[in-house]
Amino acid sequence: MPHRYLTLTARADALSLMKQKFPPPNHIETVLLEHSVGRVTAKPLYACHSVPPGNVAAMDGYAVQSHETVGAGDRRPKTLAQAHRVNTGEVVPGMYDAVIMIEDVWQEDGRIIIRKAAAPGQFIRRAGEDIRAGDLIVPRGHQIRPFDIGALGAYGISNVPVRAVHVGLIPTGSDLVPIGQAPLPGETVESNTCMAGAYLAGMGATSRRYGSVPDDTGRICEAITAAVRENDMVIISAGTSAGTRDFTAAAIATLGEVLVHGIAARPGKPVVIGSVDNKPVLGLPGNPVATQTMLRELVAPLLERWGLSPYQRYERTVRLARTVTSDLGFEEFVPVSVGRVGDRYSAAPHPRGGGVQMAAVRANGYIRIPASGEGFAAGCEIPVSLTVPPGYVDRTLLCIGVRDPAITELADFLAEEGYLLHCCATDTIGALLALQENSCYAAPVMVPKCEPLVRELAGRYCPDANPLRVRIAAREIGIASADGLELSDLASARVAAPLRGTAPRVLLDALLPEHGIDPYSLSIAAEVRSHDSAAAAVSGGVADAGVCSAGAAAAAHLRFVPLGSESYELWFRQEVRDDSGIREILRILGSPGFSSRLCDRWDYQTDRMGEMLPGFRENLSGDAAGAMERSIS
Repeated sequence: MPHRYLTLTARADALSLMKQKFPPPNHIETVLLEHSVGRVTAKPLYACHSVPPGNVAAMDGYAVQSHETVGAGDRRPKTLAQAHRVNTGEVVPGMYDAVIMIEDVWQEDGRIIIRKAAAPGQFIRRAGEDIRAGDLIVPRGHQIRPFDIGALGAYGISNVPVRAVHVGLIPTGSDLVPIGQAPLPGETVESNTCMAGAYLAGMGATSRRYGSVPDDTGRICEAITAAVRENDMVIISAGTSAGTRDFTAAAIATLGEVLVHGIAARPGKPVVIGSVDNKPVLGLPGNPVATQTMLRELVAPLLERWGLSPYQRYERTVRLARTVTSDLGFEEFVPVSVGRVGDRYSAAPHPRGGGVQMAAVRANGYIRIPASGEGFAAGCEIPVSLTVPPGYVDRTLLCIGVRDPAITELADFLAEEGYLLHCCATDTIGALLALQENSCYAAPVMVPKCEPLVRELAGRYCPDANPLRVRIAAREIGIASADGLELSDLASARVAAPLRGTAPRVLLDALLPEHGIDPYSLSIAAEVRSHDSAAAAVSGGVADAGVCSAGAAAAAHLRFVPLGSESYELWFRQEVRDDSGIREILRILGSPGFSSRLCDRWDYQTDRMGEMLPGFRENLSGDAAGAMERSIS
């Protein structure tokens, strides 16, 4: 019988239970110094000898007796009776108590002449000045950093006792294929345990990845038994939900005890927490973002309790650009991008869902919605946990709008110049609303090449911004079909139509009445989010015709009848037109390299790339307003 999640445990309660049930293993192992980076010291480390071991020169020059230099000056040079040439780091003979830099010494006919007096101890590093034998270098619980290696080696440490926490990672699923192999339909690349191993290593744990186990309770039990024997903790990837091939909870129950199955958190609800031989055995969801979230919110706090090093935490108070909703009773973690907009930080959410892995890649932080709340309204100030150092956020150009390949390529070029462009996806209307509220640095929009319609968009959704428009590229839009259908033929055809409010849909809805077709009378076989999806719907027989770009039609070997063009533009508020980031964007858009990149990889028209278009104030009505109303209402 499928698991119904009748009782969900709060994440905080599940974590508290784990901390009570599973005390630290307190294992210690000794590793070579050069292999100790990232590991956590199990004992205090003391210097084996003093550094420097004796008095040494801190500069290149001459070792002198300071009392012989008294009175020396530019007008009263002194010739020294005795001095000893030394280089930095060389031992200073005992009869000398100071060093004069070579720049302050003149040699004439074998004589040593000085024009500066030297104080006792000048430019001499005394024995033990850096550290004395027996002094503490680092305490227990210190995570070894790369720069620590040099100091530890210099102070005589060649082997390091570290806290040893071994984690076994078991991927499950009959559909898994290894990294590097392209998956067929119905197959999944097994990358969760690779990611988990890297994350755990950042805390000082060591992990062992086991081979993929098929969806079979007996085989999963065998893998768990072996992993429990060899590790302090076992993490099983996938098989935790309520599907017909989810056997992780049953396997744990066979070998030990299931403590929790299902927590009131998203993503990550199907988590299984069990105990086998008094060791924690966790089943994490197969969805990658859910796995990442539970590693951070469940596994990491337990390992921190066990004495490993936590990841550094950064937080910023931000103004939320868009409303984020959540279900009451669920603690939710939402990936966001944060950037400085004017004199404050703004954050915009990315798409949610345990399987939307690119949301985590694109984000630089996340917000936590408590189980007692139902989300946050746009415009409110909330704390955001950053997943990058704060300096990265200060270099982030936050865009809210249409995410097109052109904007991701622009982000790549900007990264070379030290700017981090983040684009949080929404439609053109959402982009203009964000620009109106001054919630983003720029709004990438896809608009039809029809100035009256564009003016209507600006007048309705960002009337106060009077946006500065920069053209990136354009695409030819038309009807893709196997038989060369034209606009007038759509009255009796199944159509793969773009989403309402998008540039192709606005263009389509504006042109249909010219052929006596009511846009609402179309037989919509599918509403698609991309040009390729429209072409695929036609190729797959789902639709007779699709509205898409010429390149998408050609790639699908379909005939193409042009309707017009869509223009991909960046819209900015006028007050930031002199910002250095905009200047860099304009420079890149004017470069041959960027134009070549777009033309080589995509079906763009770049002849007017980088053109700055005028802002506008007036609104239009009549046919233009009617077309917009039909498309976006």
